[in-house]
Amino acid sequence: MGRRLLWIAALLLVGAAGAFWGAGSVPVALLCLAAVAAVVALSGVTRRILGALLIVVGIAAAFSGHWLAIAGGVLVAGSGALQVALGARMPKIGVGGQKARAHDPETDMWRALERGDDPTDDKTPGGPPSNE
Repeated sequence: MGRRLLWIAALLLVGAAGAFWGAGSVPVALLCLAAVAAVVALSGVTRRILGALLIVVGIAAAFSGHWLAIAGGVLVAGSGALQVALGARMPKIGVGGQKARAHDPETDMWRALERGDDPTDDKTPGGPPSNE
């Protein structure tokens, strides 16, 4: 459910960017596109703060009078409201799919070879040198 909310918030911002671009408000359109990246990257309280800022931007941009700007303002404000209300449920992209690596002895041996260590040497690090 959280991932779906994140995509809805991002798609609302992309739609708003298109509406503002069509209305000739290119700076606001670029702000909306930057907000897409911010929504995906942020989480928790910072995502809610971004949502509150987007509500303010959406309301302010809707007062330009052009019907596309009004539509874009509604979309931006809707995305902001979604983030304020449900931002804690949305995942942060790039974190949810990461899992701890399992210990793999074969991979560890290859990494030792890459470092220049001999993985078959029984010496313990910091131990006494062998008498070879």
